[in-house]
Amino acid sequence: MTTRSISWKGLFSPSKKNASRDSTFEQSNRIKLSPDNLFHKLSKSPLPELRDRAAIIKKYGVCAVCDTHENHDHKKAPVYECPDCGYPTHCSEEHYNEGYQAHQEICHILREQNEDDHDLRSGRPMKEFEFPTTQGFDETVNMANWDVFFYTRSFPSMDSDRSMRHVSKLLTYPITVASILHESCPYQLGKEITTEGMRSISALRTVLYPRNEVAKDGVTLIRSETINVYVVGARAEASLPQYIWLQLAYLFPHTPFHIHFIGPDTLPAGKESYTESLNERLMFTYDNSLYHDYHEKIDKFDPYTDLFFLFSPGIGHGSAREGWKMSIEKALETKCPIFITGYDKADVETDIEAVEQDYQGEFDWVLNPTENQFSSLKRDVNLMDIRQTINANWGIWGIRGKRYDVTHQPEDDDE
Repeated sequence: MTTRSISWKGLFSPSKKNASRDSTFEQSNRIKLSPDNLFHKLSKSPLPELRDRAAIIKKYGVCAVCDTHENHDHKKAPVYECPDCGYPTHCSEEHYNEGYQAHQEICHILREQNEDDHDLRSGRPMKEFEFPTTQGFDETVNMANWDVFFYTRSFPSMDSDRSMRHVSKLLTYPITVASILHESCPYQLGKEITTEGMRSISALRTVLYPRNEVAKDGVTLIRSETINVYVVGARAEASLPQYIWLQLAYLFPHTPFHIHFIGPDTLPAGKESYTESLNERLMFTYDNSLYHDYHEKIDKFDPYTDLFFLFSPGIGHGSAREGWKMSIEKALETKCPIFITGYDKADVETDIEAVEQDYQGEFDWVLNPTENQFSSLKRDVNLMDIRQTINANWGIWGIRGKRYDVTHQPEDDDE
């Protein structure tokens, strides 16, 4: 099996079209940090992008102790950096000492994030990003969890938790999709997967694992159709380099995929929608439309080839709830499965409560709420309030429009 080394510059630097920022990246890219020199207070970091991060926190954040005061006028910016995690946490050393015990709940997480981010930009060879390429038809991959997946898929040896965090953050989106569709799915029928869910997933697997063969000019061919993955409300997942999504396609060597990234944050403002192919088995569409508008562009939906993913959509949060209604209704009309992730337990529960209230009687459960075996192992920090940290795609659940009955015409197998 061959491996493909990922260009780190392509992942974390701006487009070459933005020449004004290229020089900054190249300057930081020349910096070499040894493994024992990864911790720095953010404002003193040798990397300009991490110094910028400190400036953002100091500008928009608030001292954790001041934030306990009712008088808003007494809330000051966090200009004092914790000596243990390096993040700006309090307005002064006095308030740091006063809030020390409360800060210990997240200090180790911030320290880990600090060192991880310096490591990513340390200049060392990133061996963990030499991803495997084409999977052989006779190779067996186990999707039980990240460890087993990396081993059975022949990824480079992950010799540290840091490497695991780096790679899982990058692959959580395509591999979360793959884990639902794969025959070694980590979720069990009768536990996480409902009876209705098994019917939906089985329909998709008849295309992903085709058994019917046809002969053409004496050559046996395996029939395959394209799987459409509609990623609704796309944000970070739409900005991933396209070849990261090859890790999804490689797991299903018979089947082409078309990934539809849909939502107002899919593309930069003013950029036109477009469709392009990475290769003969992987196509992408990027569209800034709201899903209920994009829905009208599709001729028909087929539960054997189509499914939806909503990554941490925030369906039940504030004003977003009303904005999601038309799109959720249209997705339910298709009778295709809809899988939804959340960044923590509370986020998942908030979205579920909203769906149960707003669409009562209109859907069947496909996947009961559960922790996602392929969530990001790296915690992301909210720079507006560093006390808030999340794991991308922490939990997952699924529904489908009600009154769905899987049918398949036997004569189709003979075409």
